[in-house]
Amino acid sequence: MKSKSVKNLVVGVAATAALTFGAVSTAAASQWNSIGGGYYDFGDNGFYLEGSAHIADQVVLTGELGDTYDTIFRLGGVFLTTAAIGDAPLFISGGYSDYSVDDGLYFGAGVTYAFDERLDGKFELVHDTALDGFFRFRSGVAYKLDDNLSVTTSYSLNNRGVRNEFRIGVSYRF
Repeated sequence: MKSKSVKNLVVGVAATAALTFGAVSTAAASQWNSIGGGYYDFGDNGFYLEGSAHIADQVVLTGELGDTYDTIFRLGGVFLTTAAIGDAPLFISGGYSDYSVDDGLYFGAGVTYAFDERLDGKFELVHDTALDGFFRFRSGVAYKLDDNLSVTTSYSLNNRGVRNEFRIGVSYRF
C-alpha cells in the first residue's frame, strides 16, 4: 500500500468514525444515521466503509472509504429538499473526493424510495471533477433484516473510462 493510501485510509477511518459517532443530533431515528461496510469492486477487489450522520433537519454529513488497488475517499454532505418525484424524496449531494492519483469535488442529486416496508432504494447522479471529470449513476437497494440491520448492494455506472463500481455489504442504522 502506498504512503498516500495509508494516509487516506487513516484519515478516512477517522472521518467515518467521527461522522458516525460524533454529531448525531436532531433525527435519532433517521434512515441517514448509519454505518456500513463490505465488499467493494472498483477495478480491483477490496472493502469499503461508509457512514452518515443526520446533523440538522435537512443536513446529513457523509463519508466513504474504499480500499481496492488504490484508496478511494469521499467526504461530503446531503441536503434533504422538500421536493419529491412522486413518492421519492429528492436530495442534493456534494463534497470532496480523493482517488489516490487525483482529487476533486463532486456534486449531484438523487432520490430515495421505499419499495415496501423491508426494501429501500437510492438512486443518484453525480458529477465528479477528479480524474478529468466523469459522471456516476449509482443505484442501490437495502433489504432490512430488522429495524436497524440491512443487507445493502449498489452498482455505479461511470463514464469517460472510469471503471464501474459494485458493492455488497451490511449497514447498521442507529
